[in-house]
Amino acid sequence: MKILIKLLLLIITAITIYLLYPRSSDKLLYIPKKDDIYPIEAILLQDTPLSSIDLKILYLLDAKDGWVRLDKSDNNLLKIYQKILKNKREKSRKVVVFGGDTIYNILKKIAKQTNLSFSSLYKEYFKISNFNEGEILAKKYNIPYKATPRSIISYMIYKSHNISREIAKNRDILIPSTKFKDYLTIASLIEKETQYYKEMPLISAVIHNRLKKGMKLQLDASLNYGKNLHKIVTHNLIKEDRSRYNTYKHKGLPPSPICSPSITALRAAFYPANVNYLYFVKSGNRHKFSVKYKTHISKVKVYKKNLKEYRAKKINQLLSQRIDIKLPQITPNKKFNLSIK
Repeated sequence: MKILIKLLLLIITAITIYLLYPRSSDKLLYIPKKDDIYPIEAILLQDTPLSSIDLKILYLLDAKDGWVRLDKSDNNLLKIYQKILKNKREKSRKVVVFGGDTIYNILKKIAKQTNLSFSSLYKEYFKISNFNEGEILAKKYNIPYKATPRSIISYMIYKSHNISREIAKNRDILIPSTKFKDYLTIASLIEKETQYYKEMPLISAVIHNRLKKGMKLQLDASLNYGKNLHKIVTHNLIKEDRSRYNTYKHKGLPPSPICSPSITALRAAFYPANVNYLYFVKSGNRHKFSVKYKTHISKVKVYKKNLKEYRAKKINQLLSQRIDIKLPQITPNKKFNLSIK
């Protein structure tokens, strides 16, 4: 009996020490939903003393998901528990990441909306991210007012990983991993090649089919990354660029994702259309797909012809417009009566 009492006292003492031991935490905590695929990751990514055990206890005590703000007085786990269980969740605003955005553009936008410095966000992103691009998916995020750089970046990466796990749940792929990086890279290429969601599985099929056959991808999207951003892909650019992002020269995927893909593009990367297409060419706002190179070339010729006719039509429209330029009347200035002798 004495042994049991001593053991019970020892357990109570250990729990008390655990709960009252001084801790420090970020000023803002995000509590994930209980039914998320991997909720503990949200805690692990944040600057918080909470562990997987704490999260399980909080869920048993019916903790709600959302943002919880802490202050300096919340310096042990007992006080943090109380805040999480009792306090109202922070109000938030929506921040939108668009498909095709680079991490530079994303962080610039967040810095402007939150009044945080770009450098602090940039530092936090590369501290906890696995890839230079693409890890934050294109979607809406609920970010609280007066957020911290760590809380924002960890939340956005966690939310993106949660969606990625849902998409990849039928595949034996860890997130993050090299295999997942490949799918993310394919998704970013799809996003840059088309904004038409119905075409994304078809573009994905072309990429997967060419990779399987050992063909070069020959995509403008990959060459338009980094130093060539917003440049028109020409024969000279293809010839001169020696980077691994030049898929006209190098086989396989580029070394990393090139932008933030949409959820649709990521799903298309994992589940391409069941077609044998190996080629595609732009046709208006859409693309035309082919299995054989000969068919593809004929479609390319039609595209070039239509493009030439369209440009000629635009030039003619501009030339046919009358531009009336009214010159201002000049009144002679008596003080400066110049004459040529």
